[in-house]
Amino acid sequence: MDRTEQVLLEAIQKSIWGADIAFPSDTDWKVVLKEAEDQAVLGLVVGAAPETVRAEWNGRASTVTATFIRILHCQTQLCALLRANGVPSVILKGMAAAIYYPNPSQRSMGDVDFLVPVDDVARTKTLLSENGYEVEDDPRYLRHMHVHKDGILFELHRKFSSEGVDVERYVVEGMAAIETGRVLGSEFPMLPKLANGIVLLGHMVQHLKSGLGLRQVIDWMMYVHSALSDAFWTEQFQQAARDVGLEKIAITATQMCKMYLGLPDRIDWCASADPELCEELMESLLSSGNFDRKRGKGSAVEAVTANVTRKGLFRYLQEAGEYNWKAYRTHKWLKPFAWIYQICRYAKQGLTVRRKGIRLKENMDRGRRRSDLLKKLGIGK
Repeated sequence: MDRTEQVLLEAIQKSIWGADIAFPSDTDWKVVLKEAEDQAVLGLVVGAAPETVRAEWNGRASTVTATFIRILHCQTQLCALLRANGVPSVILKGMAAAIYYPNPSQRSMGDVDFLVPVDDVARTKTLLSENGYEVEDDPRYLRHMHVHKDGILFELHRKFSSEGVDVERYVVEGMAAIETGRVLGSEFPMLPKLANGIVLLGHMVQHLKSGLGLRQVIDWMMYVHSALSDAFWTEQFQQAARDVGLEKIAITATQMCKMYLGLPDRIDWCASADPELCEELMESLLSSGNFDRKRGKGSAVEAVTANVTRKGLFRYLQEAGEYNWKAYRTHKWLKPFAWIYQICRYAKQGLTVRRKGIRLKENMDRGRRRSDLLKKLGIGK
């Protein structure tokens, strides 16, 4: 962990928890600002910035707040439309994570994820199309379809779970007990406490496979702070996390938040975490950034290496070929050749990679380390 990363973590502690921290006088705040933006946590740490850079930081952070308010407005319109037409729905992540923050509008927002029962997907798609939403139902995306309106991206989910993160049992059960969330005076439907926590935990794991950043970890930390007491862990959450294979990552990530992000809660349920594994997890997310943005083009090489290590070469090539090959979607008889298509696809991309000077060996090594980390956390299958 370098000086910039350490200052960013301390700024988070100071801003969220009011920790009494004095920053080194020679801190390069421009570099810290870039790090905060790469991790999508600028809105959270602006309050910790010194007066010498506060104006610039406030200017950048104002876009975070403006985007939050705009997305909240568009989400409210969407929820009203679905409610008026009798479509059950819940907001996933996003606002359903922001409710746990002391100041929800400081959380960076990107889109609106919402889920409806599988049997209601078709009529929801029609309803949205008839009300000015542009729906893109790409058959490659089994979990969701993209929806656009007024410059906002919505993701209409058929399900939340993805490969290796199967929490659908709790999502479905939660849909039968929808609760009302409130942010800045706006109401929206959300999953109950247990199911919402399982989704936030699963979301963190999904990004751990593709590019975990501080934003997803802080979502989890704020949920823990607001909802996951020793009693709730023992009575309900531990068994649920164990059922979906996420008990170890829940324990490790929470203890990591206590070690590095100042989580102040006196909870014992995470005390069994391995400190070295907590450190390794923190180093991984600091080197990644939100959606792997700090690794740039090299993240694709790293992700492929991690997947090949985890699944085996042929299985990965076959699955990737079936996903990427447009011709296969309409000509299923091409399935035996999907792995060959993917090899050709990577060969073409490989030429591009070499031209751009990406350090392949370094990124492949990181991919193997990511795969090893997943295995240590019990989610490497």
